[in-house]
Amino acid sequence: MNTPMNTPKQHLNEINLIRAIACIFVVATHAISNYLKNVDVDLTSDRYIVLIRYALLCSTPIFILISETLISKNYPEKLPKGFFLKRLRYIFIPYVLIGAIVSYRASARDWNSFLEVFTHKVIFGHWYGFFVLVIFQFYIIHWLVGKYLSKINPIGPLLLSFIISFIHIYSYVHIPEYGEFIEAKFPFWYRVHIFSWLFYFIAAFYIGQYYDRIFNFLNNKIWIPIVATLFSYSIILYDIKVRDYTRISSDRYDMMLFAVCVFFLLVVLIRKFNFNNKVLGMISHFSFFIYLTHMITISYFVKLSLTFGENFFSYVIIMVFLTISTSIGWAFLFYQTKPTQFFTGRIKYLDNK
Repeated sequence: MNTPMNTPKQHLNEINLIRAIACIFVVATHAISNYLKNVDVDLTSDRYIVLIRYALLCSTPIFILISETLISKNYPEKLPKGFFLKRLRYIFIPYVLIGAIVSYRASARDWNSFLEVFTHKVIFGHWYGFFVLVIFQFYIIHWLVGKYLSKINPIGPLLLSFIISFIHIYSYVHIPEYGEFIEAKFPFWYRVHIFSWLFYFIAAFYIGQYYDRIFNFLNNKIWIPIVATLFSYSIILYDIKVRDYTRISSDRYDMMLFAVCVFFLLVVLIRKFNFNNKVLGMISHFSFFIYLTHMITISYFVKLSLTFGENFFSYVIIMVFLTISTSIGWAFLFYQTKPTQFFTGRIKYLDNK
Protein backbone atom coordinates (compact mmCIF):
# COMPACT_ATOMS: atom_id res chain seq x y z
CA MET A 1 0.00 0.00 0.00
CA ASN A 2 1.49 3.31 -1.05
CA THR A 3 2.12 6.15 1.37
CA PRO A 4 -0.55 8.85 0.96
CA MET A 5 0.33 12.30 -0.24
CA ASN A 6 1.14 14.94 2.36
CA THR A 7 -1.94 17.01 3.13
CA PRO A 8 -2.44 20.32 4.96
CA LYS A 9 -3.62 20.31 8.55
CA GLN A 10 -7.35 19.69 8.73
CA HIS A 11 -9.98 20.08 11.42
CA LEU A 12 -12.69 17.58 10.55
CA ASN A 13 -16.30 18.19 11.53
CA GLU A 14 -16.92 14.50 12.25
CA ILE A 15 -13.88 14.25 14.51
CA ASN A 16 -14.99 17.30 16.49
CA LEU A 17 -18.47 15.82 16.98
CA ILE A 18 -17.11 12.38 17.90
CA ARG A 19 -14.79 13.98 20.46
CA ALA A 20 -17.84 15.62 22.05
CA ILE A 21 -19.80 12.36 21.96
CA ALA A 22 -16.90 10.49 23.58
CA CYS A 23 -16.70 13.19 26.25
CA ILE A 24 -20.43 12.84 27.01
CA PHE A 25 -20.04 9.06 27.13
CA VAL A 26 -17.21 9.39 29.66
CA VAL A 27 -19.31 11.59 31.94
CA ALA A 28 -22.32 9.29 31.48
CA THR A 29 -20.18 6.27 32.43
CA HIS A 30 -19.22 7.85 35.74
CA ALA A 31 -22.78 9.09 36.27
CA ILE A 32 -24.00 5.50 35.95
CA SER A 33 -21.37 4.32 38.44
CA ASN A 34 -22.55 7.07 40.79
CA TYR A 35 -26.17 6.03 40.28
CA LEU A 36 -25.40 2.42 41.19
CA LYS A 37 -23.67 3.59 44.38
CA ASN A 38 -26.63 5.66 45.53
CA VAL A 39 -29.67 3.75 44.27
CA ASP A 40 -30.54 0.18 45.14
CA VAL A 41 -30.72 -1.50 41.73
CA ASP A 42 -31.22 -5.14 40.83
CA LEU A 43 -28.94 -5.47 37.80
CA THR A 44 -30.37 -8.88 36.94
CA SER A 45 -33.76 -7.31 36.21
CA ASP A 46 -32.45 -3.98 34.89
CA ARG A 47 -30.29 -5.53 32.21
CA TYR A 48 -30.50 -2.46 30.02
CA ILE A 49 -28.26 -0.66 32.52
CA VAL A 50 -25.62 -3.34 32.01
CA LEU A 51 -25.96 -3.09 28.23
CA ILE A 52 -25.60 0.69 28.27
CA ARG A 53 -22.80 0.70 30.83
CA TYR A 54 -20.54 -1.66 28.90
CA ALA A 55 -21.29 0.03 25.58
CA LEU A 56 -20.19 3.40 26.96
CA LEU A 57 -16.80 2.02 28.03
CA CYS A 58 -15.59 2.59 24.47
CA SER A 59 -15.45 6.33 25.19
CA THR A 60 -11.88 6.59 26.53
CA PRO A 61 -10.39 4.43 23.74
CA ILE A 62 -12.23 6.57 21.16
CA PHE A 63 -10.91 9.73 22.81
CA ILE A 64 -7.40 8.30 22.55
CA LEU A 65 -7.97 7.10 18.96
CA ILE A 66 -8.95 10.61 17.91
CA SER A 67 -5.64 12.05 19.11
CA GLU A 68 -3.41 9.81 17.01
CA THR A 69 -5.79 9.81 14.03
CA LEU A 70 -5.54 13.58 13.74
CA ILE A 71 -1.76 13.61 14.19
CA SER A 72 -1.28 10.90 11.57
CA LYS A 73 -3.61 12.62 9.10
CA ASN A 74 -2.24 16.11 9.58
CA TYR A 75 1.44 15.20 9.95
CA PRO A 76 1.97 12.02 7.91
CA GLU A 77 5.69 12.56 7.34
CA LYS A 78 7.04 14.24 10.47
CA LEU A 79 5.90 16.28 13.44
CA PRO A 80 6.17 20.08 13.08
CA LYS A 81 8.59 22.24 15.00
CA GLY A 82 7.34 23.05 18.50
CA PHE A 83 4.93 20.10 18.54
CA PHE A 84 5.98 18.78 21.95
CA LEU A 85 6.30 22.22 23.56
CA LYS A 86 2.73 23.11 22.61
CA ARG A 87 1.39 19.87 23.99
CA LEU A 88 3.36 20.24 27.18
CA ARG A 89 1.81 23.67 27.65
CA TYR A 90 -1.76 22.95 26.57
CA ILE A 91 -2.15 19.32 27.67
CA PHE A 92 0.46 18.28 30.22
CA ILE A 93 0.38 21.41 32.39
CA PRO A 94 -3.44 21.22 32.80
CA TYR A 95 -2.99 17.54 33.59
CA VAL A 96 -0.57 18.42 36.39
CA LEU A 97 -2.61 21.33 37.77
CA ILE A 98 -5.98 19.57 37.75
CA GLY A 99 -4.21 16.48 39.06
CA ALA A 100 -2.90 18.57 41.93
CA ILE A 101 -6.46 19.58 42.84
CA VAL A 102 -7.61 15.97 42.68
CA SER A 103 -4.62 14.94 44.81
CA TYR A 104 -5.29 17.61 47.42
CA ARG A 105 -8.92 16.50 47.75
CA ALA A 106 -7.77 12.90 48.25
CA SER A 107 -5.02 13.78 50.75
CA ALA A 108 -5.12 14.41 54.49
CA ARG A 109 -4.73 18.13 53.66
CA ASP A 110 -1.15 18.39 54.89
CA TRP A 111 2.00 18.83 52.77
CA ASN A 112 3.47 15.36 53.22
CA SER A 113 0.19 13.64 52.52
CA PHE A 114 -0.39 15.83 49.47
CA LEU A 115 3.04 15.05 48.02
CA GLU A 116 2.50 11.35 48.54
CA VAL A 117 -0.91 11.38 46.85
CA PHE A 118 0.30 13.72 44.08
CA THR A 119 3.21 11.41 43.28
CA HIS A 120 0.93 8.39 43.26
CA LYS A 121 -1.74 9.97 41.07
CA VAL A 122 -0.11 12.54 38.81
CA ILE A 123 3.44 11.23 38.44
CA PHE A 124 2.52 7.54 38.21
CA GLY A 125 -0.93 8.00 36.66
CA HIS A 126 -3.19 6.38 39.28
CA TRP A 127 -6.25 8.48 38.42
CA TYR A 128 -8.79 8.96 35.64
CA GLY A 129 -6.47 11.46 33.93
CA PHE A 130 -4.10 8.60 33.07
CA PHE A 131 -5.12 8.89 29.41
CA VAL A 132 -2.86 11.95 29.09
CA LEU A 133 0.18 9.79 29.81
CA VAL A 134 -1.05 7.31 27.20
CA ILE A 135 -1.43 10.08 24.62
CA PHE A 136 2.09 11.36 25.29
CA GLN A 137 3.41 7.86 24.71
CA PHE A 138 1.59 7.97 21.37
CA TYR A 139 3.31 11.25 20.54
CA ILE A 140 6.72 9.77 21.25
CA ILE A 141 6.08 6.56 19.30
CA HIS A 142 4.75 8.55 16.34
CA TRP A 143 7.85 10.72 16.42
CA LEU A 144 10.16 7.70 16.61
CA VAL A 145 8.61 5.25 14.15
CA GLY A 146 5.86 7.08 12.26
CA LYS A 147 7.91 7.56 9.11
CA TYR A 148 8.74 3.84 9.05
CA LEU A 149 5.18 2.68 9.69
CA SER A 150 3.92 4.84 6.83
CA LYS A 151 6.10 2.91 4.37
CA ILE A 152 4.94 -0.62 5.18
CA ASN A 153 1.75 -2.58 4.66
CA PRO A 154 -0.62 -1.91 7.61
CA ILE A 155 -1.76 -5.54 7.95
CA GLY A 156 1.39 -6.74 9.72
CA PRO A 157 1.57 -3.95 12.32
CA LEU A 158 -2.19 -4.16 12.95
CA LEU A 159 -2.13 -7.91 13.57
CA LEU A 160 1.03 -7.80 15.66
CA SER A 161 -0.16 -4.88 17.81
CA PHE A 162 -3.55 -6.53 18.35
CA ILE A 163 -1.88 -9.75 19.50
CA ILE A 164 0.46 -7.86 21.85
CA SER A 165 -2.34 -5.77 23.38
CA PHE A 166 -4.71 -8.73 23.67
CA ILE A 167 -2.15 -11.01 25.31
CA HIS A 168 -0.99 -8.26 27.67
CA ILE A 169 -4.48 -7.34 28.91
CA TYR A 170 -5.70 -10.93 29.01
CA SER A 171 -2.65 -12.01 30.98
CA TYR A 172 -2.97 -9.13 33.42
CA VAL A 173 -6.60 -10.07 34.12
CA HIS A 174 -6.44 -13.87 34.08
CA ILE A 175 -2.86 -14.83 34.97
CA PRO A 176 -2.11 -13.74 38.56
CA GLU A 177 1.67 -14.10 38.16
CA TYR A 178 1.70 -11.71 35.21
CA GLY A 179 -0.54 -9.22 36.99
CA GLU A 180 1.71 -9.33 40.04
CA PHE A 181 4.76 -8.86 37.81
CA ILE A 182 3.28 -5.73 36.18
CA GLU A 183 2.25 -4.33 39.56
CA ALA A 184 5.72 -4.94 41.01
CA LYS A 185 7.95 -3.95 38.08
CA PHE A 186 5.98 -1.34 36.14
CA PRO A 187 6.31 1.95 38.06
CA PHE A 188 3.17 3.54 36.66
CA TRP A 189 -0.47 2.51 37.02
CA TYR A 190 -1.06 -0.65 35.01
CA ARG A 191 -3.57 1.18 32.78
CA VAL A 192 -0.80 3.47 31.50
CA HIS A 193 1.20 0.55 30.08
CA ILE A 194 1.69 1.07 26.35
CA PHE A 195 0.97 -2.59 25.58
CA SER A 196 -2.65 -1.99 26.63
CA TRP A 197 -3.00 0.73 24.00
CA LEU A 198 -0.55 -0.32 21.28
CA PHE A 199 -3.30 -1.63 19.00
CA TYR A 200 -5.18 1.66 19.31
CA PHE A 201 -2.04 3.56 18.31
CA ILE A 202 -1.41 1.43 15.22
CA ALA A 203 -5.10 1.45 14.23
CA ALA A 204 -5.36 5.24 14.64
CA PHE A 205 -2.06 5.78 12.81
CA TYR A 206 -3.30 3.99 9.71
CA ILE A 207 -6.79 5.45 9.97
CA GLY A 208 -5.16 8.87 9.80
CA GLN A 209 -2.86 7.85 6.95
CA TYR A 210 -5.70 6.53 4.77
CA TYR A 211 -8.59 8.49 6.25
CA ASP A 212 -10.31 9.69 3.08
CA ARG A 213 -9.74 6.41 1.25
CA ILE A 214 -11.25 4.38 4.09
CA PHE A 215 -14.34 6.48 4.66
CA ASN A 216 -15.03 7.20 1.00
CA PHE A 217 -15.12 3.42 0.57
CA LEU A 218 -17.46 2.95 3.55
CA ASN A 219 -19.77 5.82 2.60
CA ASN A 220 -21.99 3.56 0.49
CA LYS A 221 -21.31 0.44 2.54
CA ILE A 222 -22.61 1.59 5.90
CA TRP A 223 -23.71 -1.96 6.66
CA ILE A 224 -20.06 -2.93 7.21
CA PRO A 225 -19.43 -0.77 10.32
CA ILE A 226 -22.96 -1.52 11.58
CA VAL A 227 -22.47 -5.27 11.38
CA ALA A 228 -18.93 -5.00 12.75
CA THR A 229 -20.13 -2.93 15.72
CA LEU A 230 -22.94 -5.33 16.56
CA PHE A 231 -20.67 -8.35 16.18
CA SER A 232 -17.88 -6.89 18.33
CA TYR A 233 -20.36 -5.88 21.03
CA SER A 234 -21.86 -9.37 21.00
CA ILE A 235 -18.38 -10.66 21.89
CA ILE A 236 -18.38 -8.40 24.96
CA LEU A 237 -21.84 -9.62 25.96
CA TYR A 238 -20.73 -13.23 25.49
CA ASP A 239 -17.71 -12.63 27.73
CA ILE A 240 -19.94 -11.04 30.37
CA LYS A 241 -22.70 -13.65 30.41
CA VAL A 242 -20.88 -16.86 29.53
CA ARG A 243 -17.29 -16.31 30.63
CA ASP A 244 -18.20 -14.08 33.61
CA TYR A 245 -15.71 -11.42 32.49
CA THR A 246 -17.49 -8.50 34.16
CA ARG A 247 -14.59 -6.10 34.60
CA ILE A 248 -15.79 -2.47 34.35
CA SER A 249 -12.85 -0.90 32.54
CA SER A 250 -12.16 0.70 29.19
CA ASP A 251 -9.01 -1.40 28.76
CA ARG A 252 -10.82 -4.72 28.43
CA TYR A 253 -9.27 -7.00 25.81
CA ASP A 254 -12.66 -7.45 24.13
CA MET A 255 -13.12 -3.67 23.94
CA MET A 256 -10.43 -3.13 21.28
CA LEU A 257 -12.44 -4.17 18.23
CA PHE A 258 -15.66 -2.65 19.57
CA ALA A 259 -14.12 0.78 20.21
CA VAL A 260 -12.57 0.92 16.73
CA CYS A 261 -15.84 -0.24 15.13
CA VAL A 262 -17.86 2.40 17.00
CA PHE A 263 -15.37 5.05 15.88
CA PHE A 264 -15.73 3.91 12.25
CA LEU A 265 -19.53 3.83 12.54
CA LEU A 266 -19.74 7.34 13.99
CA VAL A 267 -17.47 8.78 11.28
CA VAL A 268 -19.48 7.11 8.52
CA LEU A 269 -22.85 8.21 9.92
CA ILE A 270 -21.79 11.83 10.43
CA ARG A 271 -20.18 12.06 6.98
CA LYS A 272 -23.00 10.29 5.15
CA PHE A 273 -25.80 12.39 6.64
CA ASN A 274 -23.68 15.57 6.85
CA PHE A 275 -24.66 15.89 10.50
CA ASN A 276 -23.68 18.98 12.44
CA ASN A 277 -24.65 20.31 15.83
CA LYS A 278 -23.57 23.55 17.48
CA VAL A 279 -23.87 22.21 21.02
CA LEU A 280 -21.68 19.19 20.28
CA GLY A 281 -19.29 21.48 18.44
CA MET A 282 -18.98 23.65 21.53
CA ILE A 283 -18.59 20.69 23.88
CA SER A 284 -15.79 19.40 21.65
CA HIS A 285 -13.76 22.54 22.32
CA PHE A 286 -14.13 22.02 26.08
CA SER A 287 -13.84 18.21 26.02
CA PHE A 288 -10.31 17.96 27.39
CA PHE A 289 -11.08 20.23 30.36
CA ILE A 290 -14.40 18.44 30.95
CA TYR A 291 -12.59 15.11 30.96
CA LEU A 292 -10.08 16.34 33.55
CA THR A 293 -12.56 18.07 35.87
CA HIS A 294 -15.85 16.17 35.68
CA MET A 295 -15.04 13.77 38.52
CA ILE A 296 -14.35 16.68 40.87
CA THR A 297 -17.97 17.82 40.79
CA ILE A 298 -20.02 14.80 39.83
CA SER A 299 -20.48 13.50 43.37
CA TYR A 300 -21.85 16.86 44.55
CA PHE A 301 -24.87 16.59 42.23
CA VAL A 302 -26.22 13.34 43.68
CA LYS A 303 -28.88 14.90 45.92
CA LEU A 304 -29.95 17.38 43.27
CA SER A 305 -30.32 14.66 40.65
CA LEU A 306 -32.24 12.40 43.04
CA THR A 307 -34.81 15.15 43.65
CA PHE A 308 -36.15 14.26 40.20
CA GLY A 309 -36.63 10.65 41.32
CA GLU A 310 -34.61 7.48 41.09
CA ASN A 311 -35.38 6.79 37.44
CA PHE A 312 -32.16 5.69 35.76
CA PHE A 313 -32.46 7.78 32.61
CA SER A 314 -33.54 11.00 34.29
CA TYR A 315 -30.74 10.64 36.86
CA VAL A 316 -28.03 10.08 34.26
CA ILE A 317 -29.25 12.80 31.90
CA ILE A 318 -29.49 15.39 34.69
CA MET A 319 -26.12 14.35 36.12
CA VAL A 320 -24.43 14.60 32.71
CA PHE A 321 -26.00 17.99 32.02
CA LEU A 322 -25.03 19.45 35.39
CA THR A 323 -21.49 18.07 35.28
CA ILE A 324 -20.69 19.21 31.74
CA SER A 325 -22.28 22.61 32.34
CA THR A 326 -20.23 23.11 35.49
CA SER A 327 -16.96 22.19 33.78
CA ILE A 328 -17.72 24.54 30.87
CA GLY A 329 -18.58 27.30 33.36
CA TRP A 330 -15.27 26.81 35.13
CA ALA A 331 -13.45 26.94 31.80
CA PHE A 332 -15.14 30.26 30.92
CA LEU A 333 -14.02 31.76 34.23
CA PHE A 334 -10.50 30.32 34.14
CA TYR A 335 -9.94 31.54 30.59
CA GLN A 336 -10.37 35.17 31.58
CA THR A 337 -6.84 35.52 32.95
CA LYS A 338 -3.48 34.28 31.64
CA PRO A 339 -2.43 32.50 34.87
CA THR A 340 -5.66 30.49 35.17
CA GLN A 341 -5.54 29.55 31.48
CA PHE A 342 -2.81 27.09 32.44
CA PHE A 343 -5.58 25.02 34.07
CA THR A 344 -7.65 24.81 30.89
CA GLY A 345 -5.12 24.62 28.12
CA ARG A 346 -6.00 26.34 24.89
CA ILE A 347 -9.72 26.51 24.08
CA LYS A 348 -10.16 27.96 20.60
CA TYR A 349 -13.88 28.52 21.18
CA LEU A 350 -13.00 31.15 23.78
CA ASP A 351 -10.17 32.81 21.87
CA ASN A 352 -12.62 34.94 19.93
CA LYS A 353 -14.96 35.67 22.84
